[in-house]
Amino acid sequence: MKKFFILFLIFVFVIFGQDKVIVVVGNKPVFESEIIYRSKRDKIDPSLALQILIEEKLLLYQAEKNKIEVSKKEIKDELNMIKKSFPSLEEFYEYLKQRQIKIQQLEQEIENNLKIRKLIRNEIISKIEITPFEIANEVKKIEQEYNEYEFFFKWFDSEKESERFVEKFNLDSLKEMDFAKLKSSEILDEIIEEISKLEKGKLTSPIKVGEKWIVIYLQDKKELNPDKIEKYRQAKDRIFKIKYSNLYKEYIEKLKKQIPIKFI
Repeated sequence: MKKFFILFLIFVFVIFGQDKVIVVVGNKPVFESEIIYRSKRDKIDPSLALQILIEEKLLLYQAEKNKIEVSKKEIKDELNMIKKSFPSLEEFYEYLKQRQIKIQQLEQEIENNLKIRKLIRNEIISKIEITPFEIANEVKKIEQEYNEYEFFFKWFDSEKESERFVEKFNLDSLKEMDFAKLKSSEILDEIIEEISKLEKGKLTSPIKVGEKWIVIYLQDKKELNPDKIEKYRQAKDRIFKIKYSNLYKEYIEKLKKQIPIKFI
């Protein structure tokens, strides 16, 4: 096995010349040029680019270990979709030429990505369950975000000042306050939590936000009801993203324990 690994690295060196291998994940090398390219392409720090590439190699290694296969037709269909994203075939091939990418390299990259996608579908997406109860709770949160509030507010440097203002408050006090008309999503969490429970024409108790205090008088609240199907779609999408993110992280950590990662 060790002999095979050494031969593999020699083969890689012959193919990629002086390109430095930074880390080997299972039997998948991560080259310095890959890190530089990914960092520039995605405008991210090289350390983050390396982390992403390690995760991709882990997934590809596991996909091949699970004997996940990709047909020539799947690769061809994916390649055709990429070609169609360009105004013309000439521009597509010009793009490859400028970046010194051979069509065979692109096809190999497509095959690797398809294997990873199939692995993720089998090991992560297939395990995601979303209950009607979860959707109903998320819909309630979304409905809160579609409210629009008209209110007067005043900031204070101390709690005592804000409490005195509340004690002496009358409608003439509104002249001392600023006015705002905002959607729920535009209002700070500490504030929306309080005014969402407030009746029209009522004043909040002092609300602490950071090192300051704020008092709010709610003038009006309007419901901007989105389409029911849209609310359901948004709710399901939010829950899916949270569950997917958690399961993905767990799966990557599991692979890190099973697959050797060797820094060169």
